Amino acid sequence: MRLQCKDCDKWYGQEDDEYGPCMYKNARKDKRYITYGYHECDEVEELKRRVELWQKRKSGSSGSGT
Repeated sequence: MRLQCKDCDKWYGQEDDEYGPCMYKNARKDKRYITYGYHECDEVEELKRRVELWQKRKSGSSGSGT
């Protein structure tokens, strides 16, 4: 099953109107950053990039003893 906007922690929609802003789109200053909650996430590349960045930071800090 694909990730929908309503399931993402970067989407701040309201259940009653089913629309809300996507933080990824808003950060890029996209003109259309309001998305429909049941829309399939189209930020897969951004999610992958953030996971890779997090893993690099985690592996780099493990040698410091903290």
